[in-house]
Amino acid sequence: MRAKPSDPDRSAARSAARSAVAVSVAALITAAALFGALVPRAAALEGPLVNNIGIALG
Repeated sequence: MRAKPSDPDRSAARSAARSAVAVSVAALITAAALFGALVPRAAALEGPLVNNIGIALG
């Protein structure tokens, strides 16, 4: 059997789709890393912030 000649439009579409997936995965990894880095800081600030609000209202 002979191999079918590749369709340039389909090849370009596949390449674009792979690039979009790669960018999406990279964005998810970056977001997860930022979230992981910021959550401990937010948790550390939450206690004093809630205590200060309680003191101000009380």
